[in-house]
Amino acid sequence: MEKVKVGVIGCGRISGIYLKTCTQVFDILDVVACADLVPELAQTQAQEYGVPRACTAEELLADPEIEIVVDLTVPWAHPEVNRAIRNAGKHVYTEKPFALTAEDADSVLDLAREKGLRVGSAPDTFLGGGLQTCRKLIDDGAIGTPYAASGLILMRGPYGTARPNFQSFLQLGWDPL
Repeated sequence: MEKVKVGVIGCGRISGIYLKTCTQVFDILDVVACADLVPELAQTQAQEYGVPRACTAEELLADPEIEIVVDLTVPWAHPEVNRAIRNAGKHVYTEKPFALTAEDADSVLDLAREKGLRVGSAPDTFLGGGLQTCRKLIDDGAIGTPYAASGLILMRGPYGTARPNFQSFLQLGWDPL
């Protein structure tokens, strides 16, 4: 089976989970480029996960071999970044939230339909170890047939050094709000 060429825009905290999973777990994916507003961050992630090229978002979107772009930018950038991805004629998979307003969501879907593109969005970090373990247990039949599920996550607030400016954590689109 021919591998699907993938580009990643946004090389911050969450990108490690995505890059590790996309490069080491899913044989059908070939991550060929990553981009970030901070070039050194893209370069670091590219080196760590064996991605052949770190570049700008514009260069990534102009690459004709890339079919799918994973948007891991900050939430309030999703509408603009996702619009650019679709305008470049590429499928998009975006981290949550999918959109910040109903109008943004309609815009994403309308342009995707117009161009014949697919749009996907994370309900959570589904590529991480916890949810992948759950998926494997279900796929293997280890817990029978699930009919319903619920979950709970607790955290103490801003974590790590992903957002040194605490105020950015409280902007529209972040999880606590």
